Amino acid sequence: MNTNTMHRKLYEHLEEAIGLRIIKGEYTAGATLPNEDALCAEFGVSRGVVREAVKVLQKKGLVRPRPKIGTQIQPEAQWNLFDADLLVWKLSIGNPLQFLRKVTEVRGIIESEASTLSAGRAAAEEVDDIRIRFDRLDASLNDEGTFDYEDYLEADMAFHAAILEASHNELLAQIGRTMNHAIRTARQEDVHDIGTILIYHPFHAAIMEAIARRQPEAAGKASREMFALLCEEMSRDAA
Repeated sequence: MNTNTMHRKLYEHLEEAIGLRIIKGEYTAGATLPNEDALCAEFGVSRGVVREAVKVLQKKGLVRPRPKIGTQIQPEAQWNLFDADLLVWKLSIGNPLQFLRKVTEVRGIIESEASTLSAGRAAAEEVDDIRIRFDRLDASLNDEGTFDYEDYLEADMAFHAAILEASHNELLAQIGRTMNHAIRTARQEDVHDIGTILIYHPFHAAIMEAIARRQPEAAGKASREMFALLCEEMSRDAA
């Protein structure tokens, strides 16, 4: 293993360890992180590793270096909750079903708008790509006996990603890409039963057809209805 790879892994490990302590409340808002010497001693890393980890945590909004005070923990209102790492960390310490519901609510807002925009903006080749990805999604649900959840999840996320890209709104697409890893992680707590999944599949077909027919209102409506049903089901499961 080369030095750069080792160094990167050490700083990522420290970044996650400190980030989790902040999210758990072990380091409270307004308090300061232990100094560099203390962190070096506890985690067995160099000052350079500590500084790199702190820089990343600052970008995530978790900490803020203050002259003559130290590295101060920021309140949750300052955290970048769309950061992929931060979303996964929150998942790891909380209730997975509650987290999945929150992620699904955000997806419903973002992806329903993206479906509406895609129906009016997608180029012909983008519509073809959405249809191809829908066909793969459809094929993953064809045989209950050979159903593979991971294959279905991959196809489902690819279908939604194509719609985000076809919206021609780089901000929506960027948010979708940023959340991708967290969504994938959260959905490991999703229902894996093909019978339940099939209940939602007609909505995918309706979204795809509405985009292909250039019907923005129909595309948005089908997407909103699908996510509303998903959230309703999750609320029942969490009760």
